[in-house]
Amino acid sequence: MNLPFAPPEKRVPQDNRRSLRRTSPDLAAYSWSGPDPHLNTVRDISSTGVFLLTRERWLPGDIISLTLQRSGPLEGNIERRVAVKARAVRIDESGVGLSFVLPEGMDLRLWDSPLMVSSRSYEPEDVLREFRVAETLAFTQRLCASAQEGFERLLREGLSNVRVLSATEIALRAERMLALAPNAERMRAIPHIVLQILEEGSWADSESDQQLWAGLFASSCTLDGCDDANLAFVSMLSQLTHTHTRLLTTACTRSAKVLAGEGRVSGRPVTLSAAELMHITGSRDLIRIHRDLELLADLGLAVVTVRTASFVEMDGTSIRPTPLGLELYARCNGHRGSTVDFYGVPTLPSPALENADEIAHAAAEQASV
Repeated sequence: MNLPFAPPEKRVPQDNRRSLRRTSPDLAAYSWSGPDPHLNTVRDISSTGVFLLTRERWLPGDIISLTLQRSGPLEGNIERRVAVKARAVRIDESGVGLSFVLPEGMDLRLWDSPLMVSSRSYEPEDVLREFRVAETLAFTQRLCASAQEGFERLLREGLSNVRVLSATEIALRAERMLALAPNAERMRAIPHIVLQILEEGSWADSESDQQLWAGLFASSCTLDGCDDANLAFVSMLSQLTHTHTRLLTTACTRSAKVLAGEGRVSGRPVTLSAAELMHITGSRDLIRIHRDLELLADLGLAVVTVRTASFVEMDGTSIRPTPLGLELYARCNGHRGSTVDFYGVPTLPSPALENADEIAHAAAEQASV
């Protein structure tokens, strides 16, 4: 017997964990309904929304820009706050309930993540970390969907809380860099390279080093997602400490550049006094600085010459970035093309440069190492 109409579909029960609201007493939300931000107290929060104790009376359906952070003045450090959009859904005498409007692919899991502790209330940093992890996973899902399970294991189980913060900061910085590139939404990357960047880069505890890892992440993304050239640079950067990166950055930014043949860029030597080396590295241990310079030379990133036999009495140290060092620095700034374009080197060597042939020969030797 044919029914005159199809039976109604069964309603799928909601996952209660996703709507479970809990408190985070020191969590606050700045709202932006005008030129100046307004601080609101968070009564409770879940993976789907938040209730604010506020005098604001947004109408149901209004979209509000929120900044979640620890209670206090508006944070200038983007690592200590999270921007999110929310839709007003209900109002009562104490405040407003809002539903998060999350980017496509972002799966927020506040209370079922292994990183969250088993308690009834949470520190603001716990909540913010989960937002950042979810945002990072949405980004990696777009870049290399086939390996998403590996990214989830790394960020939710494989790293400590401190390293998770560093890894997500690297990824989100890379996302902002890629957003400025043409065809950003079509960019893809090789999964194991991105995994290595996040795992190795998670040890970086300085903003400048995280930025270098983010640049390397961004330059690993291409339209076909098949470029593995950065694999060697990931290995190099993972061997460098903050002191090494400061020295290499100084050499690459201060050195005069010259075309060394075959489209490769070489740098002129940069001479630094002992006082400058100590200022750059933040260390007064000149012997250790010398060892750090030796590692840059061993990796083929720079040619180092000390003017005197006694390092303590040295008159100056010459550092010349090699073509390899200059390429690493360019890629760590998100550049995927020719280093000639990145450094703005004329297509012909300048006739005023002395020993141009010698520099070109040295660059060719370095390229063959």
